[in-house]
Amino acid sequence: MMNIEYILPLVTFWNAISSHFAKYRSPEITNNAVSLIHSVSFIAHYNYDYNMNYAVHASIAFFIYDLFYILRHVFISYRYRHHRDDRRDDPHPHNHTHELNKQLPFIAHHIAGIYILYAAITIANGQYILDALLILEKSNIMIYVSYHLHKQYREYTRINAISEFVQLMTYTYYRLFALSVFVYDLRLTLFTYPYITQFLILLVYSMGYAWSYRLVKKNIANYGVIRATVNAASATSKKYSSAG
Repeated sequence: MMNIEYILPLVTFWNAISSHFAKYRSPEITNNAVSLIHSVSFIAHYNYDYNMNYAVHASIAFFIYDLFYILRHVFISYRYRHHRDDRRDDPHPHNHTHELNKQLPFIAHHIAGIYILYAAITIANGQYILDALLILEKSNIMIYVSYHLHKQYREYTRINAISEFVQLMTYTYYRLFALSVFVYDLRLTLFTYPYITQFLILLVYSMGYAWSYRLVKKNIANYGVIRATVNAASATSKKYSSAG
């Protein structure tokens, strides 16, 4: 059952955690940490079967909090563009449009997530949706770890490359294999859900393929960078060896 009176206090809860982290870290690192806390919290609630109805409300509140964070980020980018003294001197005149386009998949994902979570506690056989959400949250863990390493330790190229490779392996396993098996096994049950719920589940499922493709491209690029670095280091070593 949905208890709307839970949502606002829980949104405030996520915002309070964010405000605390923001005292010590950048907004991006802060939001990433809050997202990791949400994933770990949902997984813990599920594994211990502890008040899942409350966990769903907390997740809905998290998506609302994070949606406001994304929209605020887009708004700040837009406002910055339109408050320049001389727009002709702006080297990035389409930054606000680019930022909005970049965030649109996340906005769609969060709106879909809020509705799917709502469906999980309001429709018949909705409890199976929670099983799928567990798979999704497990797939997200390495995304947050890799993001933190990239932001805080960008200069450690190999560590970041290893992290993003592990991210590729875990994400594709959960999103493409585990989730596909789950959807196939419960296909008859899923077809009993309202059409809008089926559509949004399919949308989130498809996003997994799109993000997996992006991760593959990123890992190929990482391989190229590391290979070039190793070749350059080898060439330098040979140069000095021959000089000596």
